[in-house]
Amino acid sequence: MDKEVLCILDTRQIQRFMFRANSYVDTCGGSDLILHILGDAIRFALHHIDTPLREGEYDLANEADAPLPYFEDTNVRFQQIINTSGNAIFLARTGALAQKIIRKISRYYLDHGYSLNVAAAAVEKTGHMGHDISRLYRKLNAVKASSYISDPLEALPMVMRERRTGEPVVAFDEERGDYVSRASQIRRKESARRNVTVTPEDIPVTRAYDQREYWATIHADGNNLGNIIGRIMQANESYLQGTRIRRQINQNIVSHYNRILGRALADLEAFFCALGGKPDTFEREFVVVHQGGDDVNCICNGRLAIPFLHFFYRSLGGVCLWDSPELRLPLYICAGVAFVTRGTGFHAAFHLAEECCKSAKVAAKKEYNLRDGFAGNWLDFQICDNPSLQRLDILRKRSYVTREGVDLMLRPYCLDPEAAGESISYGRMLQRVRGIQSLRMDALQQRMMRESFAMGKREFYTWVNKQKQRGMDLEARLGPPLCRGHEGEKHAAWFDAVELADFIPSGLEEVG
Repeated sequence: MDKEVLCILDTRQIQRFMFRANSYVDTCGGSDLILHILGDAIRFALHHIDTPLREGEYDLANEADAPLPYFEDTNVRFQQIINTSGNAIFLARTGALAQKIIRKISRYYLDHGYSLNVAAAAVEKTGHMGHDISRLYRKLNAVKASSYISDPLEALPMVMRERRTGEPVVAFDEERGDYVSRASQIRRKESARRNVTVTPEDIPVTRAYDQREYWATIHADGNNLGNIIGRIMQANESYLQGTRIRRQINQNIVSHYNRILGRALADLEAFFCALGGKPDTFEREFVVVHQGGDDVNCICNGRLAIPFLHFFYRSLGGVCLWDSPELRLPLYICAGVAFVTRGTGFHAAFHLAEECCKSAKVAAKKEYNLRDGFAGNWLDFQICDNPSLQRLDILRKRSYVTREGVDLMLRPYCLDPEAAGESISYGRMLQRVRGIQSLRMDALQQRMMRESFAMGKREFYTWVNKQKQRGMDLEARLGPPLCRGHEGEKHAAWFDAVELADFIPSGLEEVG
């Protein structure tokens, strides 16, 4: 408690907090709150501990080239190293001071985030920042593994609970006409600042072969950030230099994401207009719900989800999170897309997209898929017409494996040029989609093609030969119908392309 300490603050389960209410307006409010609550909490703590820190006794700068008075002036008792969306690292002269600050930050989270949780860890500062950071993250992981997510939700049985979340009701929202919890009050106050004009109910939909109407949710997340930061920091013992490097990394993340996202949206809007859309309606077709750090969440018309990721990944090409003569580290991202029907709740749709993103990350991290030790760029998707189904693993085991053990899916798909010749490359998948679209099959033929793989191998090839006799040579257009994965498992090569044919408009060139 009397030693100099390095501390970390980590906002827990951000996605859970944002999407808990299954309300778009509340989610927007939760998203905006996440962006600033930790910075607000730190400032509150510094001014409200039993002996508040005066101006000049703390430094909250975040820029890489800003002065670092803590290392020159012992009167500076608190030094912020970084502060990003939901995560901060700082130095304090003593563990006792750090404990007081952390307690006040926790109190601020309870008052202003209610059911939002923050975890903290601290280690004694040594002369090597890289080693201290490693010890700090190990301790944080231990803290998170051994502590519960606490929700102040207990209430007497006679107390009214909020319909969406089950949290105790504290007020009636006159504007929206419903009873709300404390957490919903906080979210709605934030969303009012954003002035939300488009909700999922306003998003145009894509009608698929089954005559159902689909909208889409997208969750994209950066890969390898911990690994990349570790590599960069390995050779940097100095806290002075290490702090500047950490800040520069965070500045690179923000600037790269803003530039990539802006370029992708501009390309998507141009593509939308080329398809016959009107520029003044694009804001209803595609909406960025949340973008913070390396995390992006969007809602859109079903036919724009894959084109957006197509342009996003194209804009990502050649971008490096760190580029120096000694070390060049590319930026890699995984993404998940959930195509859902109009009746699907907002929370359920985003949960499914997040599960798809996790599936893409699992594939990216397999040893045979690594790129110089890093997880690359991968994409997974799911089309779901069941509004109540959120478990991706159950859905796929139940519906996507035939009695002969053939996996109907090839997904996830890799967007890296190293995978260009493989069946699981995004470019090959796009070619198969184009081939299917060129066949101009009617709804019955599309349904038969979807169901043919499940008929059995003999029946399937019989059906393929019949189509060839009728002038539709599927293998010539689409390539072999079956392929094997890296672990010897059998996959249907056409099924994913058939599913996506309704959701990828013509005109997308290959990613290059």
